[in-house]
Amino acid sequence: MKSGKFYLVTEVCRRLGIEPHILRYWEQEFEIKPIRNSAGRRIYNEAQLQRLQLIKRLVRVEKLTVAGARRQLSRMSAQPSHVAASPDHRQTLLWLRKELVSISGLLEPQRRT
Repeated sequence: MKSGKFYLVTEVCRRLGIEPHILRYWEQEFEIKPIRNSAGRRIYNEAQLQRLQLIKRLVRVEKLTVAGARRQLSRMSAQPSHVAASPDHRQTLLWLRKELVSISGLLEPQRRT
């Protein structure tokens, strides 16, 4: 097993404030594949924990459906790596703001000149 910080299901659930069945559901829906330790328990690395935190924000705060959250994650992964993979969520929020401003421009009725 690689060195680094790993988290058991109980720690991930505690940090995210979710139940284990939600974590299992998100694993399936968002193709998160934790490894298993020698006791057979699922363990998550730091990158997986950050992805789960982002999923939680998209589903619970942004109120996206699972399909919508999947699309958003796909869009984010298509962005430059400094935006998509940055542990600093400020970059992600700035990118999301830019996207929302762009979408709101499409929704506003066109002004007559």
